[in-house]
Amino acid sequence: MAKEKTTTGLFVPTVTPFNADETINFNGIKECTDFLVENGIGGLIPSGSTGEMVALTQDEQIAVNRATIKAAAGRVEVYASTGAYTTKRVVEMSVAAEADGADGVMVVTPWYMAPNDIEILKHYEAIRKAISIPIMIYHNPWYSTCLLSDEMLAKLYNEGFIDAIKERHADVYRQQNLRALTDDGFSILYGYDICPVECLALWGDGWVNGTGNLFPKESSVLCELASTRKIDEAMKYHFEKVRPYLIPLFVKPMPSGIPSPWLQIIKTGMKLRGVDAGYCRKPILELPDDVLNLLKTILKEYGYLA
Repeated sequence: MAKEKTTTGLFVPTVTPFNADETINFNGIKECTDFLVENGIGGLIPSGSTGEMVALTQDEQIAVNRATIKAAAGRVEVYASTGAYTTKRVVEMSVAAEADGADGVMVVTPWYMAPNDIEILKHYEAIRKAISIPIMIYHNPWYSTCLLSDEMLAKLYNEGFIDAIKERHADVYRQQNLRALTDDGFSILYGYDICPVECLALWGDGWVNGTGNLFPKESSVLCELASTRKIDEAMKYHFEKVRPYLIPLFVKPMPSGIPSPWLQIIKTGMKLRGVDAGYCRKPILELPDDVLNLLKTILKEYGYLA
């Protein structure tokens, strides 16, 4: 008998607002949380990649998670990102997240010196033994250097160490294979931006979408359409409402030829929309003029900027 599915719908990995002096802007966390909830987001993931996890100390990561849980106030689910290189830190942050009222945790694989399969098993086993709330593994080998096979990911679920996955591969076959290797209780969340209709309509249970910080309403509507198998409507909505911002801002090179400075686009765009998303910590810099002008043009086209 399949386990009960724990994690579905649209989750947004939230930005961490910083003040100009790079201290955490806790009022901004509340403002960003309210903005996302009011625009239909089903769940939040604080201090993930979009939340500049690698720029936070352990105490700061715990504090950001706690502040987001408090700001959400039970209106939506909060899966606290508790990823770190060492198992000890992950366990400590996961225990803190559960104590602070998180609905679950998202744990990216250890990075830089990628662990082998045995080490991965022991890592997630230790987390599972420490907490009782659901665990979502974040599989993103481009950032973490840790590439796991579908068989290994299924093993983590089948042995009871994880409940869900944010799968960064934009590959519907991986979702199909993961479903075949597990059961319907395993929550498979598409973890990228470019193929939401395909992945949500085929074996996917949800979407973790960073660009949803800036376009939460559009992301929410598309997720609902695709998840309920209204495919024709979802395809039409994607081409009319999502691709027009997704491709020029986050996929294509910028007018000057540089890759998309996606995080600063999100934060700057939110501020242009009147939401206090704050600054980034260096080395991330302010947007160059060509990118800022492109961002303003697209926000005007959507009616979010006069």
